[in-house]
Amino acid sequence: MVWILLALLANGIISFAYTVSTTPETTNLWAMLATTFVFYLGITQTGIIFSAFMRIAKSEWGKLFSRIGEILTLSFIPVAFATFIIIHLGGTEHLFYWAKPALDAAHGGHEATGAAHHISPWLTKDLFLWRTIISMALFYFFSYLYFSNARVEEKGHPGINLESRLNVLASIVMFFYVMTNTNTAWDFGMMIIQHWESTIFPPYYWVGNVFAGVSFLFIFGAWALKKYVRINLRNEKETLDYMGLMLMGFTLLWVYMLWSQHIVIWYGDIPALTAPVVKTMTGNYSLAFFIMLFALFIIPFIALLYRKVKLSLTALTAVAYLICIGVWINRYLMVMPVFSDGSAYTFISWTGIALILGGLSAMLISFFAFLKLFPNVSITTYAEKHGDH
Repeated sequence: MVWILLALLANGIISFAYTVSTTPETTNLWAMLATTFVFYLGITQTGIIFSAFMRIAKSEWGKLFSRIGEILTLSFIPVAFATFIIIHLGGTEHLFYWAKPALDAAHGGHEATGAAHHISPWLTKDLFLWRTIISMALFYFFSYLYFSNARVEEKGHPGINLESRLNVLASIVMFFYVMTNTNTAWDFGMMIIQHWESTIFPPYYWVGNVFAGVSFLFIFGAWALKKYVRINLRNEKETLDYMGLMLMGFTLLWVYMLWSQHIVIWYGDIPALTAPVVKTMTGNYSLAFFIMLFALFIIPFIALLYRKVKLSLTALTAVAYLICIGVWINRYLMVMPVFSDGSAYTFISWTGIALILGGLSAMLISFFAFLKLFPNVSITTYAEKHGDH
């Protein structure tokens, strides 16, 4: 399996590098890389947030997945920083109108005067680099502190009560999750469109990340628990029921955020704000938008009304897969319509598919590498209930 993942990762890297170096117009390729980046970054960063949620809520069933979520977050650190640096070095001027040496008339700018023109001091390449690096570094630093203290608690050192400290760290991790994801939402969702703004967009983006992250954690966690500690979730009906209820909750929260994001812009009816949103729902992107709506609301909402679905590992996994696909489409619609009219289906090109599979491979390889480097880290903190594994 590892060799297949390595081959998919290599194919993604080589395909992207070759296509970018041989194609005259590469903006769509960089947009596809940005889509892949924000999707997998959101999924992996949500892993430890699930653990923090479960700790503050004092949830016992969540302990089955919490450690897997923590590892997903921490193991992805090298990939997260490396991919962002690649985008910054090679793709900034393709993705961000404000990063070009001089704004041209098509973007409402001015003729070149020998110095770069920027709409705001916030919109500079250097600040883009450092605000992203620093915000991610703070999130990952406190995530590591949370993880390391949870490991100490797990070992049960006498005389050390870490519950209060871990609750505080969980809150801090959630704060920096919001901060770094707000920064990502601004840069890759709002700052790629000139004069477009939305106060609700960052929360809309966070909720999508948590929705997809929890869904992926359930899919991958079910496999990992069975492989590493021989826990078959088919026999854990209570856990399946709770997970089904959580996914239903996020389904309703996501559609509420979708409504909040769109109704305010629609009601304001300011062309500079409505035009980018309308483009994601019409023309060549209309089919993708309606597939997203079915994948993230209509099908999950109807399916999760039935207890039989929530208690079936197969059915619940199918719903979780659908949610992950839906959030990927949402990220695609967040980035790609800015640069393309949708007539060229970049995501079904060889390079597009290679990037999607390469990103998935990078995430899984990072997870397996973490377990190899740190063999003493248990895959779950809740195996005692099922015996000594």
